[in-house]
Amino acid sequence: MRSKTVVKSILITTLALFIILVVHIIWVTRPTKTNVLNVAMARIDFQVPLNDAQGKAITAWLYAQKGVTHVLCNTASKIAVFTFYPAQVNATQLAKQLSEYMQIPATRYLPAKEEIENGCPVVSISTQQKIEQLSRWFFHSVNN
Repeated sequence: MRSKTVVKSILITTLALFIILVVHIIWVTRPTKTNVLNVAMARIDFQVPLNDAQGKAITAWLYAQKGVTHVLCNTASKIAVFTFYPAQVNATQLAKQLSEYMQIPATRYLPAKEEIENGCPVVSISTQQKIEQLSRWFFHSVNN
C-alpha cells in the first residue's frame, strides 16, 4: 500500500515537472515583438581586404550611429559584427550607409534559409537525436 502511494507521488511530481518544463520551453522560445528593449546582432561582410586604420574607422563610425551598442571589427576576416536596437536602426540600411561613407564594398550578411532552420551551429545534433539520447540514458539508468 505504501509503495503504491510513493510511486503515485513520484509519477505526479514527474508529470508536474514535465509540464513546467514544457511551459518554460514554450515561453522562452516564442518569438517576441520588436520593442525599444530588444537588442539584435548583425554582421557586415567586406569584399576587399581591410587594414587596421580602416578597421578602427569602421568601428568608430558604427559606434557613432544611433542604436548601435557594441562593435567588433575583424580586419583579418573582413567582417564587422555589431549589436543594435532594431526599433532605432535598420542594419541593412546601416551597412549600405557604411559602404557609401567608407567607400568600401560591403554587404550585410544574412544567413540562408537552411542555416536558419538548423539553428545554432554550436549545437550540431537535432532534436530527434537529443530525445533518443535522453531516452537511452533514462532507460539505461532505470535498468541498472
